[in-house]
Amino acid sequence: MENIENSTTTLTKEETTTTITTDNNNNNNNNNNNNNNNNNNNNNNNNNNNNNNNNNNNNNSIDDTNNEKSKGSNINNNLKSTVGVLDNVKEDQSWLSNLKLHTFDHMIDISRTLCKKCEKKRKYFCYDCCLPLGDPEKSPKLKLPLNVDVIHHPTELISKSTAIHSKVIAYEDVNFIEFPEEIPDYNLEETILLYPSEDSCFVKDIDFSNIKKVIFVESQWHNARKILKHPKLQGIKCVKIDMQKTMFWRHQRHGDSYLATIEAIYYFFKEFHLSQNNNQYNGEYDNLLFYYSFFYNLIQTTYKQQNRDFIRKDNYIQ
Repeated sequence: MENIENSTTTLTKEETTTTITTDNNNNNNNNNNNNNNNNNNNNNNNNNNNNNNNNNNNNNSIDDTNNEKSKGSNINNNLKSTVGVLDNVKEDQSWLSNLKLHTFDHMIDISRTLCKKCEKKRKYFCYDCCLPLGDPEKSPKLKLPLNVDVIHHPTELISKSTAIHSKVIAYEDVNFIEFPEEIPDYNLEETILLYPSEDSCFVKDIDFSNIKKVIFVESQWHNARKILKHPKLQGIKCVKIDMQKTMFWRHQRHGDSYLATIEAIYYFFKEFHLSQNNNQYNGEYDNLLFYYSFFYNLIQTTYKQQNRDFIRKDNYIQ
């Protein structure tokens, strides 16, 4: 479940009004003043044209600092170069470097291109069609042991969703459900919902013999509670994963134990596999974090190359 703290920036432009008072009895002076004013206006117009040209030039350059201060913006839009990503993967000391992931080699040369299905310009994958871009044969694919429903709250931008990664990777096994109108009638005996409620059980303690589907919620935390109150979700058994620390790059106020949705999906399937295989795991579901890990390394690379501070989270750049 992602928690993104959105901020609104209001820019106030101070307008100065100058009032000129003239003496109606001094007509000659007024005429002279008018001529002078006309000359001044001509000069001012020339200056304004120059200023407009300067402003146009300024608008052509991206102010990354101001863009970054808007915490609701999509940080991936500001990442222009993939040069150095593969080197950062080798140098990275985070736990992501220990994942058994498909190679990122084909990702380096992918540019913004048209999705073959919807014909919208996207990069790396189309978040509307949930299809990888570039050569699809080079993208990782997974078969999940349980069907996944992701209940998506309408206020969450799909373009920022990390749960979309799971649909791109395991297309046949992941289904996005729009809240509230698309929530189906669930079989209570075959369905569980990942949410750390007071009465939820740990994944390792669940009997999965009859379970066929797991539900994840894609929303901010205050909206998650609204989703859980939906009549068709009542009575579904809630489960939880062991506490983990997020590596997510977006600012959120709840602390590092609140995970991005794709992190929660990954940890669930990892713990599920451990519970079904005598506590043995060999990276079977690591590719759920394929895009997540790539974007993490892309952010690290970009900020290191530009020697910039990452203001969203303290000490994030390694």
